[in-house]
Amino acid sequence: MFLHCLCAALALTLIPAAPAFAYLDPGTGSMLVSALVGIAATLFFLLKGIYYKGTGFFYSLAGLRKQREKEGLVFWSEGRSYWNTFRPVLEALSARGESCLYLSSDEGDPGLSCSLSGVRTRFIGTGNRAYSFLNMLEAEVCVLTTPGLDVLQIRRSPGVRHYAHMVHSVTDMAIYKLYSFDYFDSVLCSGPHQVRSLRALEKLRGTKPKELPACGCPYLDVMADRLKKFEKRTRKEGELPRILVAPTWGRNGLLRLYGLHLLEPLARSGYDVCIRPHPQSRIAEPELLQELAQALEAFPNVRWDAEPDGLAVMSESDVLVSDLSGIVFDFAFLLERPVLTLAFEPDLRGLDGNDLPWPAWELGVLDIVGRQITLDDLPRLPDIVREVTENPDFSVRLRALRDEAVWSFGRAGSVVADQLVAIRDGACGKSEV
Repeated sequence: MFLHCLCAALALTLIPAAPAFAYLDPGTGSMLVSALVGIAATLFFLLKGIYYKGTGFFYSLAGLRKQREKEGLVFWSEGRSYWNTFRPVLEALSARGESCLYLSSDEGDPGLSCSLSGVRTRFIGTGNRAYSFLNMLEAEVCVLTTPGLDVLQIRRSPGVRHYAHMVHSVTDMAIYKLYSFDYFDSVLCSGPHQVRSLRALEKLRGTKPKELPACGCPYLDVMADRLKKFEKRTRKEGELPRILVAPTWGRNGLLRLYGLHLLEPLARSGYDVCIRPHPQSRIAEPELLQELAQALEAFPNVRWDAEPDGLAVMSESDVLVSDLSGIVFDFAFLLERPVLTLAFEPDLRGLDGNDLPWPAWELGVLDIVGRQITLDDLPRLPDIVREVTENPDFSVRLRALRDEAVWSFGRAGSVVADQLVAIRDGACGKSEV
């Protein structure tokens, strides 16, 4: 504990603050910032590495031994929320007669009880116990959705030949923390914008080029298949639009930024409004949600949704109102319906996007998936909702954007499986196109 505190204090004192809402040209100031952050991070994680080696030795004495037989393909999941990303890949591997090991740090992960032929599963604990297990792993290929290899707690094991990061979103790499992907051997990308950003960061930092196979986004395939079970929403002539308000949480979330300025015009419009806060909002900002719920309780057309699965309310909604939450592209690409987003400049301090010479991909396509709105637009938000929901062009635009930005839609699990088998067998995966 003392060592953790010492490391954290050292990192906080050495990492400089960058101006908000801006990026630095990578040829000038950004190089200096990245160098200073890199020095601080190196010192910080050097000490943490010593800590984890010590805990690894302790756990080995306590009975957590390194595997004697080297695995072929190993997958590790932080928890149950990532099962829909891993599942299509494991199903494809099983169908091919391949064997693999699925590790999880969540006892409630449904992947641990899957009955796929050739797929063995194991719960490896949480926190330091899990990290120590992974740091002693022996495998040809280790596949993670977790970023920060050799930067955060997960260190490269000498017994693992190849580390692959499996992307679990269609968004750009710019919104991840610094050095999130620098030390992976490959990143299984969902679209060309991710390749563009990763290649730029490699060139900027002088890191070894990674394999960046064109794969797609497996969890979208799972969601698309599950959506078939819901009745397709067909809005009748004269029927009022149904609105889903589903934001991210925290200081950049629209409920905190706009609150009743956003929700009251919708409530007074008479439209059916469903508000689905981010799950973390109920933990981190319950007072805000309670205040908003009390202010809107007189409106019978407003309801709140807290179901674990958001597909039901997504399928019955005509338009989504959000910010930069991941639901934006789930809604747009799966349902082909418009999204209204709040226009603002994201804070890129401490993120890879601060080093890139262009804005994050998603910021440039928000006007394609729907329309960006400002504070001045809020009083007439009901009219804007009616305009976008009555525009028949959106489904065509969204389909075209999805085809451009997401590889292998509907079959990504199979493509990822092929790439991983090729990597395991010593062949390079299919290069980005």
